[in-house]
Amino acid sequence: MEIKGIDVSAWQGKIDWKTVADYGMGFAILRITEAGNVVDSAFEANYEGCSRYQIPTGVYKYSYAMTPQESVREAEKVVQVLNGRELRFPVFLDLEWKNQRVLGSSGVEKIAEAFEEVITAAGYRFGIYCNVDWYQTMISSSLKKYDFWIARYPASDDGWMKESLRPDFGVGWQYSSKARIPGISGYVDRDVFYKDYADENTSDEIKGSEDEDSGEKGGAENLWERTRRLMAEQTGYLEKRSDKDLDSKTANAGYGNYTKYARDVTSWGLPGYQGQPWCAVYQFWICAEIFGRQRALEIMGNGFYNCNSVRSHAKSKGTWHSDPRTGAIVNFRDGAHMGRITRISGNKIYTNEGNTSSGKTDTVEPNGGAVEEKSYTIGNPQIDGYLWIDYKEDNGSGEQNKKERLFVGMVTATELNVRTWAGTEYPRIKSYPVLARGNLVDVMNYTQTASDGSVWYYIRIAGKYYGFVHSQYILRQ
Repeated sequence: MEIKGIDVSAWQGKIDWKTVADYGMGFAILRITEAGNVVDSAFEANYEGCSRYQIPTGVYKYSYAMTPQESVREAEKVVQVLNGRELRFPVFLDLEWKNQRVLGSSGVEKIAEAFEEVITAAGYRFGIYCNVDWYQTMISSSLKKYDFWIARYPASDDGWMKESLRPDFGVGWQYSSKARIPGISGYVDRDVFYKDYADENTSDEIKGSEDEDSGEKGGAENLWERTRRLMAEQTGYLEKRSDKDLDSKTANAGYGNYTKYARDVTSWGLPGYQGQPWCAVYQFWICAEIFGRQRALEIMGNGFYNCNSVRSHAKSKGTWHSDPRTGAIVNFRDGAHMGRITRISGNKIYTNEGNTSSGKTDTVEPNGGAVEEKSYTIGNPQIDGYLWIDYKEDNGSGEQNKKERLFVGMVTATELNVRTWAGTEYPRIKSYPVLARGNLVDVMNYTQTASDGSVWYYIRIAGKYYGFVHSQYILRQ
């Protein structure tokens, strides 16, 4: 999944946000304050324009802090200016001031952590903006747990994306500082994000009460979220000229139709057809990584490597439809190509496809040699139809129900972190991050398995806070 947007400040002057919105804008990151903790003179107009034309918004703060105390004051100013207003994207701390280099990575870490604490306490998401050099030389390993927006573009920047410069880290990439779009008179920064903060499914915390629709919302990374993240990680992968460097995104690039996807599928004892067109094999690989091989075969059929066979299987199973749906596999040109819908917006579908190439909207490009993000107008005559996929969670013992309480549990640990998903790699929820020994919680019918195989309970605290805890620290009452 790729979402394209812009970041702007007073340097762009007066922006015609209606024209920008009509052009198509997935998000806008606005500078909120500048040197001296002064509000950017265009911030209010830019925020109002984005709100009026429903452009998802985040903000960034160029940091001039040399101490954690100064960083706290910068963050407090940001919170004061926002004054509780909604942001769908994070507050990004812009780390690039040359004077801060003397602090070293440990000093920069203290500044960033001080800023983050104020921002998240105010209920906003936090991220860090920096260039590749800063990320590699000034950012500590501890800070890399946060979402990074990475700047990288060539000296001969012409406003267009240079795929060879795409960083292999971060959730966002600022790929140009000299783009031009309708509605903005001069140059503007262009960006692409692989994480859709504007979608409720990417909320970083599970909120709400008993009567919420708990099926798909919240911070839990459900099967669809895992699918989107996996596809974003694959975007930019180039097929190889030979059976070499298959795990590298860009090394040994060529047009031999050699991929890691075909290799892996073959290693599972299934036909990966290395050296052959691989758009369908790629989609099967995604399904198998998310659902397991048996479920992937049930979804796509034993002829998963052939688009026409996948369509026939879907029709026989009743999963073939003429209307699009997020997460569905879409077939093109009478079975010549396929992709997967990452989102639907207005009259367009946005897809993630293997064995294609980047190009214009509504252009089907089979056998293009890369994993890319594309978009098409709904009703495009090149679209054959859609294979709908059910991404609901199931623990193997029947359908789970987040609203159903299984039992009351007592905390046995001195302190127990409550996390947004199953696993210690996930952040603590903001509303109630730590439990103490003896606390009683409701254990809900949504038990999950972490990546290390450990079992985590989905719990409700005080009747309204939700999150995940390791099951070994909960004693059934």
